[in-house]
Amino acid sequence: MYKIIYVDEYREDIDDFLDYFEEKDTNNKFSIEYLLPENSLDLMYEKIFEKNPDAIISDYMLNEYKSDINYNVPYTGVDLTEKILDTKEKFPCFVLTSYDDQAIKTSQDVNMIYIKDILHGSEEKTNAKANFLDTVENQIIHYRKRIENAEKELLELTEKANTEALNATEEAKLLELDTFIEKATNQPSSLPEHLKGTKNLDGLHKMIESTDTLLAELRELKNG
Repeated sequence: MYKIIYVDEYREDIDDFLDYFEEKDTNNKFSIEYLLPENSLDLMYEKIFEKNPDAIISDYMLNEYKSDINYNVPYTGVDLTEKILDTKEKFPCFVLTSYDDQAIKTSQDVNMIYIKDILHGSEEKTNAKANFLDTVENQIIHYRKRIENAEKELLELTEKANTEALNATEEAKLLELDTFIEKATNQPSSLPEHLKGTKNLDGLHKMIESTDTLLAELRELKNG
């Protein structure tokens, strides 16, 4: 089951969102949880990833209504998703909005902007075979596959480093993969901290004694 976090400041729109997913999720693939926006972008980020979601969907204008919150929200849904993508590259993020012209101008990736009318039946007026829910699921699948491929490549490089010297490109790739997996899974680094500095790249293959611990940690992450 995929865990989705939806962020919106207006309870009526939250209910519309929940109704949409209930109608479209006929195979019960999704678990939906909603959050009201916090008054701090950093706090909102922390609160979201405490819940370890598979995707984030946010309203664009998070400071428009004050019926369910009594404070100002100094960021938009685009600000929120871009903060997430700054640390979790290509994480499944989506912004729903009735102000698509504004959202597109402020977003670095217009492909994550969707018209909020999809919650009110606009998809049925088109001939598209895939709905918004299908898009969310496919993004999650692609992201999980990327993590799986990174884990596989990391294991291959660490195993190779036990028997022969890695070249500079391979050593740099090893660190890149480790950093990606660390951020993507919210887990501690799979490599010892002292190996992460570039000054140690040349001697990295001599310092890796065994991959047994690494293999166990990655299997645990994959099954967790």
